[in-house]
Amino acid sequence: MLIKIEKSDGKILDALRKKDVYINAPCNGRKTCGKCKIKLIDTITTPTDAEKKAIDENQLAQGIRLACEVECDRDYIIEIEDITEKESFNIISTYETFDVDEELIITEGLGVGIDIGTTTIALELFDLSTGKLLKTHTLLNSQRAYGSDVISRIDYANKGGLEILNKNIITDLKQALKTILNPIETIKIVIAGNTTMLHLLSKADCSGLGIYPFTASFLDVQKGDLTKLLDIGGNYTLLAGISTYVGADILSGIMYTNMYKNDEICILIDIGTNGEMAIGNKDSILTLATAAGPAFEGGNISCGIGSISGAICQVSKDGKVNTIDDTAPIGICGSGLIDAVAVALANEELDETGFIDNDNEVISITDTICLTQKDIREFQLAKSAIRAGIEVLLIKYGVQAKNVDKVYLAGGFGKFIDLDNAFSIGLLPTDFIGKIQRVGNASLGGVRKFLLYKEMTAQVNQIKSISKDLNLAHDPIFNELFMEHMLFE
Repeated sequence: MLIKIEKSDGKILDALRKKDVYINAPCNGRKTCGKCKIKLIDTITTPTDAEKKAIDENQLAQGIRLACEVECDRDYIIEIEDITEKESFNIISTYETFDVDEELIITEGLGVGIDIGTTTIALELFDLSTGKLLKTHTLLNSQRAYGSDVISRIDYANKGGLEILNKNIITDLKQALKTILNPIETIKIVIAGNTTMLHLLSKADCSGLGIYPFTASFLDVQKGDLTKLLDIGGNYTLLAGISTYVGADILSGIMYTNMYKNDEICILIDIGTNGEMAIGNKDSILTLATAAGPAFEGGNISCGIGSISGAICQVSKDGKVNTIDDTAPIGICGSGLIDAVAVALANEELDETGFIDNDNEVISITDTICLTQKDIREFQLAKSAIRAGIEVLLIKYGVQAKNVDKVYLAGGFGKFIDLDNAFSIGLLPTDFIGKIQRVGNASLGGVRKFLLYKEMTAQVNQIKSISKDLNLAHDPIFNELFMEHMLFE
């Protein structure tokens, strides 16, 4: 796709955003990911140090540059890959069935449950008179153009970008509702998401989200008129969060899995950028979030991509790969990354420290896709953050891994990872073997309960009353465990 960029202040990345043209920029222009590649047509600039590091010599000679590095000091014609069609994410919106004690609400009209994720948005449409699921829809969160993680979005919002990020999510939701509601009519909506996503949706002050002691503008249930939010008739509810970094998505997952009602000790883990997790039962629940970073979603990995068509999602011991939609491989996503690392360890191409021990100094996955030493280090950081978070939860709750009765893995990533490989690399404690239940989009499952059943506000308040959040900032136990679990077991 060819695009004309006019001379202006700022970088080409800024100009593309002003034109509402999406380009992959997981690091939000901080020059660390090397993903915002463009091709300059008829004009060649002197490559910067960041470009030399991220782009090979052949591509540099062809005019490949980084959009975050090229100044708009003249008019340009650039070429970027049109990935709007390709980026059809493999998103899990279905989930296991858990017992529901509450009475079904019987009312007229339609209801929509929404989970706003950092990367993806999932919706379900229900007939409220019967509780019947009518339609499902998933789409990408267009805010991803401003960074793949909440820290990047908070930073952008606090530097004057709140209006833009709010416009992005409002536009996404309006478009999604048009897709599942034809014509648009009066509805009831319930929404969950992490604390940052709900702040951006509400255009709430985000200044406290990114600096210690990390305070949110709101954490309680929010109710309002849909006319003011999305210009359609009806009402909406935003579910409550537990803390700044353990949001309504995890509370909704706790509600969905019933762990707040059980005698058994359960752990809920969302293996993703924010690394949110909870442990407990009906007596008390402990939660935390660990900054795992975007490696599991393809960020900060040289050949990493999200769960899109062509992403390598499985790597077998004999080196064979499977891709999403069985198309030609274009990169590797999180589940494939875990497999590739596990296979490299088994083949002794990696040692326990993560050092690549072969003549090529890369882990070859296909002829064109490989993992570098830096990629392995990024993976170790993400893996260690998740594992150290689990260990801290166990220590602070006063139990050992063997005493945990059930482990719920949430999210699309948790749905697809090879558990044997996750155990072999030390992502999960081996005492969890045989206890894991993959629950898919647990956040959307909780939203469904709130939308369809009576007395759910009381259930939310109960969860909040027994939940306590752990702040890992400067926690010496976490820091020690983080260093320990950088190693591969």
